[in-house]
Amino acid sequence: MKRFLPNITSTCQLASLTAAIALSTAVYSTEQDDTPTTVIKELQQMLSAAKQYETDTGKVLQITADTDPAFGYLKIDDLIIDKGLPGWKGPYLPYNNDWFGKGQYVAHPDYIAAQLLVKEKVEWIRGSSPDGCKQSSPSCAISACIWLVSGETAKEINTRIDGIHNQEDEDAVGKVRYDIGLLGGIVCLTGDDYPPSQSSVK
Repeated sequence: MKRFLPNITSTCQLASLTAAIALSTAVYSTEQDDTPTTVIKELQQMLSAAKQYETDTGKVLQITADTDPAFGYLKIDDLIIDKGLPGWKGPYLPYNNDWFGKGQYVAHPDYIAAQLLVKEKVEWIRGSSPDGCKQSSPSCAISACIWLVSGETAKEINTRIDGIHNQEDEDAVGKVRYDIGLLGGIVCLTGDDYPPSQSSVK
């Protein structure tokens, strides 16, 4: 099979081609290196969306009954779908509600899914653990999560926000929580407090 290559006839053309390849490589490298910044911005946007929803409607997002309420999954689709709540001015997030997991997830265009959790202020690393906010909880906070992200991205986010260079595959404390498996994992960013009295879980 013949390979069709450009007809480079001068040193100038060769230099231009080399420069173009170098620029392309640099742009790709920058995009790859900037992934943690992009994910951080999206996590912050999710937390801001939950806050704006509360400001507009006077209501906090509620825990969904689509899965075990003890996990503390919030109805993130309420930020996307107008369900007739007075004051709603959404959509508050640029995601599609085409995830098969009903109310606890929304599809993410670059990864797999995004979710909002409300957890007690204890150690935890993932949504599917029974430390969601209850009416009897001393204190709770909302967290925004995205998965599947690479282990490198999750650890870099942890380093940037919590200032901890942790090379373990999980971190259960701090503002950033993550849990990494063979194919990637979940990374979460903790935000504002959530009033336990507003939890639907006794």
